[in-house]
Amino acid sequence: MMQVVVDTSVLIRYLIRPSTAIKGLIECLWVGEEIQMVTSPEIIAELEGVLARDYIQELIHPEEGQALLEAIHLRVEITPPLSDIPSYTRDPKDDKFIACALAGNAKYVITVDKDILILGTLMDIHMVTPDEFRRIMRHEKK
Repeated sequence: MMQVVVDTSVLIRYLIRPSTAIKGLIECLWVGEEIQMVTSPEIIAELEGVLARDYIQELIHPEEGQALLEAIHLRVEITPPLSDIPSYTRDPKDDKFIACALAGNAKYVITVDKDILILGTLMDIHMVTPDEFRRIMRHEKK
């Protein structure tokens, strides 16, 4: 099964107003067990922090955020805590996604963050949007 890291912003968009690609990523590929999501304690902590923000709580029901967190704890591969994360991106807050992909042997980081996407491919890890990943998965099924 293909290992992927999904950026926090993609998960938040799934809860607020998902595109077709994001909905397919979560509901078909991940829940349908076509991909294995990999995450780290640092990424989970970031997601919990974002879900606790007042303006996010105005956009989603707290139970939806809690359900996503529970699904993550039950269905993802969680790496050990990331330590001494090197600088990979223009934004140091994004480096944890690359470090997690390396620690979890993920082939893709799925994101909408331009500071990550600009990397293209780094150490055999491909930075792709949800739309690009959907096209890749369609191509691999042929």
